[in-house]
Amino acid sequence: MPRKKPSNKQGIPPVEASPTKNLFLEALTSDLDLADAVSDLVDNCADAALRLRGKTNYRGLNVHITFGKDKPFEIRDNCGGIDLETASTVLFRLGRPATYRETPGQVGRFGIGMKRAVFMMGNRISVESWTSDSHFKIDIGLERWKNDPEWDFKFSIYEKGKKTRGQEAGTVIQVSQLKDTIKQEFGLPTFEPELMERLQKEQKTALSRELGVFVNSKRLIAEPYRLKYLQSHIEPAYFVKSYNGTTETPLNVEIVAGVDESKPKDAGWYVACNGRFILVADKSSKTGWGEEDAEGEILVPKMHQQFARFRGYVFFDCDDAKKLPWNSTKTGLNTDSHIYRETRQLMVTTARPVITFLNRLDAEKELDERPLHKTIDTAESRPVTVLTTDLPKNKNFRFTGLEGKTDPEQPIRISYVKRLGDVQKVRRKLQVEKNREVGSRTFDYFFEREIRKKA
Repeated sequence: MPRKKPSNKQGIPPVEASPTKNLFLEALTSDLDLADAVSDLVDNCADAALRLRGKTNYRGLNVHITFGKDKPFEIRDNCGGIDLETASTVLFRLGRPATYRETPGQVGRFGIGMKRAVFMMGNRISVESWTSDSHFKIDIGLERWKNDPEWDFKFSIYEKGKKTRGQEAGTVIQVSQLKDTIKQEFGLPTFEPELMERLQKEQKTALSRELGVFVNSKRLIAEPYRLKYLQSHIEPAYFVKSYNGTTETPLNVEIVAGVDESKPKDAGWYVACNGRFILVADKSSKTGWGEEDAEGEILVPKMHQQFARFRGYVFFDCDDAKKLPWNSTKTGLNTDSHIYRETRQLMVTTARPVITFLNRLDAEKELDERPLHKTIDTAESRPVTVLTTDLPKNKNFRFTGLEGKTDPEQPIRISYVKRLGDVQKVRRKLQVEKNREVGSRTFDYFFEREIRKKA
């Protein structure tokens, strides 16, 4: 933060433009959801695992989150720790200095997530970290800091060239003296399960690499996203595109769309940036639902029950996180991005064949022969990340029905429409009460005289 400058030689004071600390804290933390704050801190742990292991397996690396109404919030990991230079020049700085070297493919973009998260929770903050050759601790009392003209924080422990014996390399962040609203939210019986469900959906990539994430000792489930697949009968769409070519850091886009189990809550589009899911089961116009062409013809209808099997996945990946089309809180997309606008258009055209299939599937409900339903029932649900290694690129969703062997003894339904007055006359003639008996008896009458007698 800029510091107050002395007056010049003529004694003229400067025109101050630096923010007050109260305004700084309010602007930084206002409108931040508590679950978003916790999610930001988990993102930092996932980035640390990426720095330590790359895009490989994270087995043995763990993140432990603990909280409650009457105890401090804590997040602890063993993902390699924070070095002293980063702690001194980056950790509590808003934004990234020009000398900061990003980890290719990291999720952290703006350099404000951790600060915003801990400042919004409580008054006392502690950050302690160990690497292979260093150890530091920073203790902050926000109320005292707000009244101090100095903006910088101080190390309470700073040990270079030393690793605490028996201590794993990693980081512990603790926030105590929680604000009353935060205590109440942490104490809600719904907060923990909702946070776990959210993290399981947002952190699929890290969880699939076996990063262990625990919320109050409960481990998150690493169940992958899936799509139905049956070769030559039901195959998801798969499109790939690259921006910036070879002259800059390329931004790669993958789109996979198809069907899975009928679950309205899970239906929609899923959008990830560098593996972190920004949108989960989105059913809004942001991802093309309710899209019409210039003539008003519906390209993709609004979401409703018969599309409960729809699943679409979009993966944006770039070594430079600043190029990705997401907002600063990682809760939504930058819909003004030309890359996202082009991608959204491709999402609309990719969704259309899936919608056509689901319309036909819905129409089969009244039929005796249901080849498309048989396809769905026979198809295997496969992890999306596995499918993308096998599917042909830049191909639309394809589907055909499985035709089963015809069983002559299988009963089927026949229906037709006739004038009410005529049907009533036939009912009286046949001495039956129900319309369906008219159909059955007239079929029998025809079969006896025109089929059986002539056989």
